Amino acid sequence: MATATGTTMHATATHPVDLRQMLAEVDDLPSIPETLIRILKVLDDPASGPADLTRVVRMDAPVMTKVLRLANSPYYSSRADLADINRCVAVLGYRTVRQVAICITVASSLMSAVENAGGRLDYRELWRHSVVTGAISRHLARLVGYPDPEEAFTAGLLHDLGKFVLEVYAPQMYGRLIADRHARSLSLTEMERATFGFDHAELGAAFAESWRFPPILVQAFGEHHTAMIGRATTRDAMATAIVGLADLVANTIDPPRGDLGFDADASDAARLHAATGLTPEEVTAEHDAIREDIARAAAFLSI
Repeated sequence: MATATGTTMHATATHPVDLRQMLAEVDDLPSIPETLIRILKVLDDPASGPADLTRVVRMDAPVMTKVLRLANSPYYSSRADLADINRCVAVLGYRTVRQVAICITVASSLMSAVENAGGRLDYRELWRHSVVTGAISRHLARLVGYPDPEEAFTAGLLHDLGKFVLEVYAPQMYGRLIADRHARSLSLTEMERATFGFDHAELGAAFAESWRFPPILVQAFGEHHTAMIGRATTRDAMATAIVGLADLVANTIDPPRGDLGFDADASDAARLHAATGLTPEEVTAEHDAIREDIARAAAFLSI
């Protein structure tokens, strides 16, 4: 039985939880931040531009402060003189500032909810892994010529959205599930499906869809553990492949300091490399540069 404030829902293999029902009924799950609603409306409007984004960000002082701090971090700029949101957009570009704003609003909302849930999973380490995966996704995106590396960063940063939601929905149960999977010789996703009727990737996609995220992010969240066959031929598929490979690389080049449920045996490295078109040797050759990107992305740890 999983309990959230004011809501009790059963989660068993024979009576799986309905994702839509859970998202609608669990009181502790954060509602979509108003600032994110406005940002996504800007994203959806083909006639919108930098001026519309700056207007939205200016309406939320905490978000604007964090955007400015990240914009002045080594990950985005070596100038450290971006004191105005207009200047941020002019120097870094509309796409970069837009993605940073999305990441900040989502992360701030979820981290606050998880902190109050009192779970057993080290959510701060989960966030560190998320930042590492985001940085690697951006790096790999540039290697393969993906058209929007900042979009890939967002997809990588938020790829484990479902784990954060499970930490809010069933914190004690989820901690035990991760700890018990070795004794049962099952992967994390298998344990999640047996317990809840869905895994964290499916949940992340459903949650992102309920928050009206762009379809390309919904797919990347939902399918980053799905086995791919052959080279990705569409933008959506490539984004998913990049995140899947970045997740694998993150767990090997900079492994989490606690058990977050990673199962090396459940990851098909050969298929992930083939899907992105990158060989293992090409990725290995980038390890030093990837570590530098990870170090520069540290500013995201204190969102």
